[in-house]
Amino acid sequence: MKMNSKGSWTARFGWPLLILLTAAVFRFHNLASIPPGMTHDEADHGFIAWQIVTEGVREIYFTVGYGREPLYDYAVALFMSFMGPTILAARLVSVFAGLILIAAMIAWIWRAFDRPAALLTGAGLALGFWPLMSSRQALRSIMLPALFVLAVLLFWLAMENVGRNQKSRGRFFWRAAHGLLPFIVAGAILGLTFYTYIPARALWIIFPLLLLYWLLRDRALCRTMFWRTAVMLLVMVLVAAPLLAYLQLHPGAELRIQQLAEPLIQAQAGDWSMLTDQAQAALRLFFLEGDPVWRYNLYKRPFLTPLFGFLFLVGLSQALWWTFTKRDSAADHRASASFLSLSWLLIGFAPVLITGPELSMTQAIAVQPLIYLFPALALASGGAWLACRTGGLPYWLYQAGAVLLYGLLALTTWRGYFQEWANHPQVRVQYESTLIAELDYLNTTGSGEALISTITPGLYHSPAVAAMALTNEDVQPRWFDGRGALLLPRDQSATLLVPGFTPLPPALSAFIDTAELVETLPLRESDLDRPVRVYKLNRQALLSDWREQMTPIEAGFGDAVKLVGFDLIPEQASPGQQVSLVTMWQAQQPLEEAVLFTHLLGPDDVPLVQNDRLDVPGYSWAAGDVFLQLHQFTLPADLEPGVYPLAVGVYTLPDGLRLPLTSDAAGATLFPLTTLVVIP
Repeated sequence: MKMNSKGSWTARFGWPLLILLTAAVFRFHNLASIPPGMTHDEADHGFIAWQIVTEGVREIYFTVGYGREPLYDYAVALFMSFMGPTILAARLVSVFAGLILIAAMIAWIWRAFDRPAALLTGAGLALGFWPLMSSRQALRSIMLPALFVLAVLLFWLAMENVGRNQKSRGRFFWRAAHGLLPFIVAGAILGLTFYTYIPARALWIIFPLLLLYWLLRDRALCRTMFWRTAVMLLVMVLVAAPLLAYLQLHPGAELRIQQLAEPLIQAQAGDWSMLTDQAQAALRLFFLEGDPVWRYNLYKRPFLTPLFGFLFLVGLSQALWWTFTKRDSAADHRASASFLSLSWLLIGFAPVLITGPELSMTQAIAVQPLIYLFPALALASGGAWLACRTGGLPYWLYQAGAVLLYGLLALTTWRGYFQEWANHPQVRVQYESTLIAELDYLNTTGSGEALISTITPGLYHSPAVAAMALTNEDVQPRWFDGRGALLLPRDQSATLLVPGFTPLPPALSAFIDTAELVETLPLRESDLDRPVRVYKLNRQALLSDWREQMTPIEAGFGDAVKLVGFDLIPEQASPGQQVSLVTMWQAQQPLEEAVLFTHLLGPDDVPLVQNDRLDVPGYSWAAGDVFLQLHQFTLPADLEPGVYPLAVGVYTLPDGLRLPLTSDAAGATLFPLTTLVVIP
């Protein structure tokens, strides 16, 4: 199936360009609206990138969420410096990374195996569901395979160039420097992969393993490549050193690794069941049962369709056969390429054997370039065998067969991604389509302070989405979780938006009875987070109502917040009954990581029941804000009848440090609010 290398430019490069053009069509199509919104992780990337552009943030590692490497954010910042704070800028980075991955993979396989395998691999990566998904998401993981394939390509070209440099005329030092340059560049790119995604810290091992393979199979090549590969790895270490040094000095920065390592921790303790269960489930990912998280996949869709899964096994067997039976020559390094690919597959997939199938579409990203390599090897070898057996069928028949096979893959992917996945209600929830609809409403009709109820009011969640999607500069969004709080800001009038996922409980809904319901936002009938009710609030009227319904009281906590009232429902309760306490607070200044707590106290002031929460995040408090916080708890079934004190207080995370009462010279932190009568 090999083509004559002296063919025309069109014959040589026409198919690769067509593959890249098709990949671009799949990746650019409706990019601004599919995925249908953005996840918190995507918004965080955009939020940090915009801080890089506007605030001069220059971190070597970002501790947002569970912690992440910075290269993707800096690339997004470059695009945002031209496009502004939009999630489209971040997705364009992913698109170009995906296209670089395809182009570099075609180039490497062309050199390492043959032209048909290269074209078929490129076609699979251009049209497959998983590569398409990761190329359209604003997530840092896509940069790892793109850069790693580039490093592998440069290493391979440098290896092929070594022999030519040794035979060339000229001074020794000139030949040596010229021969080392590609290895140095490859090492620099390998070092940059450490700044993309966690699996990069293990992928580089394939190069020492390749040296070991050559030591056993081709000692002359091993001697030639040993010190050059060592130089490449040294450059890699030097480039990665600043990040590695930071992580060494800040061992608590990577919370995600600590969480994902739980199966290993249990195995070290002697319990291997969790690790073996995760590994068995992970092996099903290729063609049996995939990632169950709708955010990154059609529910449990495997990496490959059944046909490509079968071809994957055949190609894997072919690569194993070449690894152990074939020997490299000056013109054919297929054995080495097979060993490198198998090592890459094993090391790149190892983390998923520990973490299991959930979120595997991102955690297995290191092996994505190989997912269509092994089917391509099976098809290319099968085509060569068929050509030999049939006496040489016309080449166009092979092309027609490949076009039909990959055309079916394209149709399956298009339908699965753009029609089924993009419109599924679970996907629309994951990608905050309701919040996007609210922000679109505010973009067109909003002004002043807009109070948005959301499950995730933390700074790097819903507010980060708004930073990417809210373009109306007249709107000041304020965030709270309506399932436990109500916010009344400083402005005399404000807009309140309450979606279906955060309905106001009965204990709070009575406090907006006099608010004006303006409209209900139109959403899809299939959307789960509906309806969205829009209210107009009058601060003076509502504040008057709140004060009438509250028992007035005053207690200051530090210089951040003041308690001004409460409402206890009921004032008498029986064991096992639920009690609701609504407290009214006036903010004085922001308080990061604040938490409000309520204690039902027993003998010796020991808490019998407590409820700790804050649904109006302390980072967002502004002087003059008034908010209600709901605390609910169930009395113990065996609680003795009597009169029990209720006390409240404020503390901050992660230290748990309580704020002192400003009215207590002794620095007390617990304010006795009222008493609860427990009756039989």
